Amino acid sequence: MSGKRFAVFLSMKGCKGRCVYCDQKAITGENPPSPEEIKNAIESSDIDFEEICFFGGSFTCLPTKNQRDYLQISKDLSIPARMSTHPMCIDQRALDLLSEFPITMIELGISSLDDETLALCRRGYTGDDGLRAIELIMRNNYDVCAQLMIGLPGQTMESSLMDIKRLAELKGPRDMTLRIYPCLVLENTELYRMMGDGYEPLKIEDTVTWGGELLFNAEKMGFKVQRIGLSETPSLAKAVAGGPHHPALGEMIRGYGMAKKLSCISKEGPWFLPANRISLLTGHGGMGLKEMAKIVGLTIEETKKRIFVRTSVVD
Repeated sequence: MSGKRFAVFLSMKGCKGRCVYCDQKAITGENPPSPEEIKNAIESSDIDFEEICFFGGSFTCLPTKNQRDYLQISKDLSIPARMSTHPMCIDQRALDLLSEFPITMIELGISSLDDETLALCRRGYTGDDGLRAIELIMRNNYDVCAQLMIGLPGQTMESSLMDIKRLAELKGPRDMTLRIYPCLVLENTELYRMMGDGYEPLKIEDTVTWGGELLFNAEKMGFKVQRIGLSETPSLAKAVAGGPHHPALGEMIRGYGMAKKLSCISKEGPWFLPANRISLLTGHGGMGLKEMAKIVGLTIEETKKRIFVRTSVVD
């Protein structure tokens, strides 16, 4: 859904446990607003919002009254809502409650479908639990977004690729959206302490490769990848103690994905790109171009010579 979104960050609200990597307060830097504050902010704005997004917590884990109070804003203002939640807080009763309100999408914090990784991260569910939650959401005719992470303890690029393969088998011809987030090490988390016990966060270069492979394969399997990387905030920048923290990480990963896509069209070129896509290869020190040269086995200069600009523009 395009258009202006009003984002509400319910920092860790409803979360039944604390995952090893999580510190939502550091990510958002905000305290959750009340329903009245949200409604007043929307009504006093001169922006015509098309969606209200409840992120940062586990929405369907909240007490029923809290859920109703927040969702009543959507009903009163005729603005549909989406929310993020935990796989273990999705059941038919939760979905029946949501059916009383205008909901555009349910985002599920899957993180991974690998049982070892989920246990190490203290997520509180198995890969099969995550798949069951997604299937139930889709069976109730809601659009679903699976939020995946890369660089988690015990996780590998191969296990990530297996995750999207399992999701693709589940969705079949149905639509499903993905978000891809890097695992950052924040202060005041268990993961920060785990760095002293052997956990090594990903470097930016490795994250670009891992994320790019995931993006390329996900799009090939028919997923829409809505977002890559976390929104940059001053509080996040201050709290990051390790991991692939870069404000343009998403664009660098998309650059790798583009390089991979072009290399599959031809190993020798020529390659044609719309003008508004060239920066995916040439930006950030030409990282995408370097990756493409590596993939096709040519020099960077030779690869560059074989890329041509089309006048058409892609959204």
